[in-house]
Amino acid sequence: MQIWPDCIPCILKMSLGIARVVMKDEDQVRRFMEEVLRLKYFSGKEKKVTSPEVIKDVWLKVIEVSGKSDPLEEIKNEQNSKALAIYPIAKELVLKSKDPFLGAIKLAIAGNSIDAMTDVKGEAPEEIIKKWERLEIDIENLNCLKERLKKTRRLVYLGDNCGEIIFDRLLIEVLLEMYSLEITFITRTLPILNDATLQDALSMGIGEVTQVMENGLPEPLPGTYLKRINSESKTLIERSDLVISKGGGNYDSLTEEKGLKGKVSFLFLAKCYPYCNIHHVTLNAPVIYNF
Repeated sequence: MQIWPDCIPCILKMSLGIARVVMKDEDQVRRFMEEVLRLKYFSGKEKKVTSPEVIKDVWLKVIEVSGKSDPLEEIKNEQNSKALAIYPIAKELVLKSKDPFLGAIKLAIAGNSIDAMTDVKGEAPEEIIKKWERLEIDIENLNCLKERLKKTRRLVYLGDNCGEIIFDRLLIEVLLEMYSLEITFITRTLPILNDATLQDALSMGIGEVTQVMENGLPEPLPGTYLKRINSESKTLIERSDLVISKGGGNYDSLTEEKGLKGKVSFLFLAKCYPYCNIHHVTLNAPVIYNF
């Protein structure tokens, strides 16, 4: 999905939110925002670009001005530790629910609220636990995903944010119980926003339940582009029977990959007007989109 007019103020708000957290004083914040506003995207003339590409250039400015290679490292570690601590409670709730598959899907999507794009620190995992059962999932799209899973042997699971990935682990565990699957969980390679890297996934125990690898993308970009990721990841995605893709960045980039039509199922929260408009849902509603 290429950027909508709504994406510009959203990215600028995110930029300022991160600057307030990682930069040492107001002068540094002002200098950073001046640098960001010079980027070509914010003139309103650059339309044939996706949000992840814009965010990449903003993030490079964050690194440059802050002097930190991973500016949100402390926040990501905190998100992971809090989510890991609540994992046993989440697992018990899901496995004791009437429909563990539905419960795990809901929780995995609810976890998408731990997102630096909307809140630098993200929603607390305990708050996610409180409200996951109330999420209203579109049954038609859920059943379509089930039908895809019945025909799937090789599954690629594209992760998104720190903290959120503990709920991905839980969904993967449920999927492995229900279906005969070979699952590979793929992370970012370089730090970008609060997106999970290989080390994050391993620290959350995902490597204990399935294969984990990084996408090999040589730039800090919060999305998945087949032409840019490493050959191993690209081959895995192309040869897979199904790709489960988490989050808005993966959605924005992979919906541009027309060759993947028919084999990608997106799981995310509709956190902005474009997503709500496209999928006919209310703000922050859960979305299953079988691309």
